Amino acid sequence: MGNRISKIKPKIFFQTKSKEYEKLKSYLPDDDKEINRHHTHHFLKRCLFKNNFSSPIEQKLIRNQCKVLDVACGAGTWLLDLSINYPKSNFFGLDKKPLFPKEIKPENLQFIQADILNGLPYPDDEFDFVHQETMILAYTPDQWNFVISELVRVTKPGGWIELVEPYSFAIGAGPLFVEFYTSGYTLYSVYIYIFIYLKEANLSNVHALYFFSV
Repeated sequence: MGNRISKIKPKIFFQTKSKEYEKLKSYLPDDDKEINRHHTHHFLKRCLFKNNFSSPIEQKLIRNQCKVLDVACGAGTWLLDLSINYPKSNFFGLDKKPLFPKEIKPENLQFIQADILNGLPYPDDEFDFVHQETMILAYTPDQWNFVISELVRVTKPGGWIELVEPYSFAIGAGPLFVEFYTSGYTLYSVYIYIFIYLKEANLSNVHALYFFSV
């Protein structure tokens, strides 16, 4: 169907102060400590949940040439793990920061540096499984509208989109985050917008899985 960018016009639910947004639009570093954090976070999560994903895609990963995209892949840990465990499938990672490995990686894994807010550089209906994780504060609600439209565009009919986000992580936050968190940009409100956008995209089987720590 060509290589186009979604034409959905953003819906403006609110506007953040430009100075605050400039400070927070890239709120994570891009150094060795951040790469180590990516690795640690991935393996802790895999240990807790006993898997790398919730979508019913494993049999296709094992048997077929499944194409998987991880948007905002960071250091690429999730993809590195999957590409080794499912050698018959092909994996693609995209991030605006080049934290991912450029040389030492499995042959069935490719990384590119790009920003989804500029449109995904892939054709329509390209991937069987599209994954994105921990980006809840990386986009404003109106940007989420565009992001979801792009994730849907590149996913094949019958494919799966999986968004993995924390429900809350304001405990122990610093003053900048607290100022941002209490200015109207709440995680709960963003979750509502995301769910609305997913429904408006005419996707089937849209549901959420919640995990609580005690």
